[in-house]
Amino acid sequence: MTSRSSAASSSVSRSELRQLVRLQLQALLEQENLSGAKALLVPVLPVDIAEVITELPEDMQALAFRLLSKDEAIEVFEYLDSNTQQALLGEFKRQEFLNVVDQMSPDDRARLFDELPAKVVRRLLEQRYLSIVHCFCLLLPDPYGNL
Repeated sequence: MTSRSSAASSSVSRSELRQLVRLQLQALLEQENLSGAKALLVPVLPVDIAEVITELPEDMQALAFRLLSKDEAIEVFEYLDSNTQQALLGEFKRQEFLNVVDQMSPDDRARLFDELPAKVVRRLLEQRYLSIVHCFCLLLPDPYGNL
């Protein structure tokens, strides 16, 4: 009976630990403190990192996964559920594609956009537009004088 209650308390505390790591990781990623987020994950077991990544908002999952070393990422990926694995793979492919498009000359990019369905081109342009607007917001002074 003692071993059962001990096992139950250790699983609860492990669950609480995962929750605490997830909350801290999410806060660090929201603050764009990548070095802090990476340091937070160092002592955490791969199986627990996989659980934490799965519980993060979808837009943070790939970012958290990219903080891992190559060997750790391989191990963590094996513990992820298939839905999270598929979402990460889709995000990585999308990012690679966006990077290739960004490196194209304007003429080549125009030719590519002529070949792609309008819905895909619209999504690509929206993503690029949002990142450009974000960069300008960081560079330009606030018209209202706020810091």
